[in-house]
Amino acid sequence: MKLHTSISRSVLLVLVIAGVSGCHGPSKAGLEARENAYGRIDKVNTQIAYGQAKQAFEVGNLREGLEVITEAVARYPEAAEYHLLMGRILMEMSRLDEARMALEASIEQDDQLSEPWYFLGIIYQRWSEDEQSHEHYMRAADLESDRPQFLLAAAEMLVSMKRYEEANDLLVDRIRKFEHHPAMRHLLGQISALRGDLDRAAQYYEEASLLQPDDMHLLSEVAHMNFIAGRIPECLTVIERMEYSGHSIDRHLLRIKARCLMQARRELEARPIYKQLLSNREHDVSLWEEAGLLAWAIEDWRGLEQCGHRVSSLAPDRSTGWTMVAVGHRVAGRYDQAEAVLIKAVACEDAQAISWVMLATIREMNGDLTGSMKAWQSASDLDDSLSEHLRLVDGASNGG
Repeated sequence: MKLHTSISRSVLLVLVIAGVSGCHGPSKAGLEARENAYGRIDKVNTQIAYGQAKQAFEVGNLREGLEVITEAVARYPEAAEYHLLMGRILMEMSRLDEARMALEASIEQDDQLSEPWYFLGIIYQRWSEDEQSHEHYMRAADLESDRPQFLLAAAEMLVSMKRYEEANDLLVDRIRKFEHHPAMRHLLGQISALRGDLDRAAQYYEEASLLQPDDMHLLSEVAHMNFIAGRIPECLTVIERMEYSGHSIDRHLLRIKARCLMQARRELEARPIYKQLLSNREHDVSLWEEAGLLAWAIEDWRGLEQCGHRVSSLAPDRSTGWTMVAVGHRVAGRYDQAEAVLIKAVACEDAQAISWVMLATIREMNGDLTGSMKAWQSASDLDDSLSEHLRLVDGASNGG
């Protein structure tokens, strides 16, 4: 501010000296010319001040920037960009109501300027006035249709209001202008997931990744979306591609890989991954449950029983651990112990039909037909499909 003030004073001093040194007083035309000169000089100085304020804002000197731009606005209130800068500075200072007034003043001077509408959208979003926020974002997007952040902001507000169809239609209708913008497809993927179309969501995520192939975080999201969409081969392909390219994968993605291998019936490949995951997560109940299911699938009865004991000790109120332990007893011919453990399993609130089926089978093998039929009835209460085919349930010595 000192710089532009000193410039102004210097120029004015030269003009005053020139006027005093004249032989005669200035004519009317001379006065008008002088006045116009003063106006031009003042406008130049104000523009210099605007530049100083903008520079101060960009380097984080908000107080200095606000002081300078306030003076510039006072001199030239008709300059929409001055009000805009003032509003942005006030936003950064969290003086949102004052910022709103400055941005509205900018629009009053030039309602075709897109940025005041956009920043007003941000303010209304901070105030949780979602509808007004969306309207302002849309106005900005309509005024400057080649600015992707304006369109994304408008669509995201529709998502926040759970108006998923509108958000999807908005992006699909305008995406041709942003064919090479990954964020558009990423947001479309999120919207598709919220709408329950997981296959389409995975496809959008893959398209976004193709546009930004070096983004490993995005590639990780692609793998996760493929997994929850049940696209197991595609998920494994993405993870293996990340591994082959030399990028390490985190625990979350490693676990997804193990689950995919299980679903692909590649249990032996999944086994060392679970061992690795359990090496420093010994108290993760769900991880022990997954490892137990793997052991069950490959008929590793000792491993299954070990996992069952771990789960039942960590979470005795969950039926899974007791059921796994019971399978180990049953395979080993320890039927009385299997029945005792299964009684604990079915007493849990999360008891599954399989625990009742196993209990029915064990009781039948022990000659307790009445107890067996009661267990079958309890199983069918949990799973209607058992009501007509009770005796067809596999009760062989392979552990169920």
